[in-house]
Amino acid sequence: MEIKSISSHQTISVRNAILRKGRPIKSCYFKGDDLKETFHLGAFRKEEIIGVISCYLNNGIYFTNGVNYQIRGVAILEKFQKKGIGKALMLKTEKTLRTSNCNFVWLNARVNANEFYTKLKYEPIGPNFEVPEIGNHQCFFKKLN
Repeated sequence: MEIKSISSHQTISVRNAILRKGRPIKSCYFKGDDLKETFHLGAFRKEEIIGVISCYLNNGIYFTNGVNYQIRGVAILEKFQKKGIGKALMLKTEKTLRTSNCNFVWLNARVNANEFYTKLKYEPIGPNFEVPEIGNHQCFFKKLN
């Protein structure tokens, strides 16, 4: 497996298959996807993209000082899940953010993914909340610098 930088457009097929299954393709495009501060990583097996992650400069509601990034769109194709690919994408993202002097990284996770993020030492913050048409979520964060 190889992890490398990708365009926002390259994230769409995996986002659609995993995060927006059965929904219109336009729902797979996220605000900020093409800003210069945003970056996307893809996990590849040979030439096939099997996992994606996106990272946006965004303080959110809990982190108002310093340089803070939000992770979104973490998705691994079903047949490749539970093989360490999501962890590898998260760790590569954290490494990249540490070099950009990021203070905190945060994300809104589906509650069924909570264990994945706590194993990576992310801490929950705030109450659970509902994302319409997607489900129950929890905000998590990690201090990087």
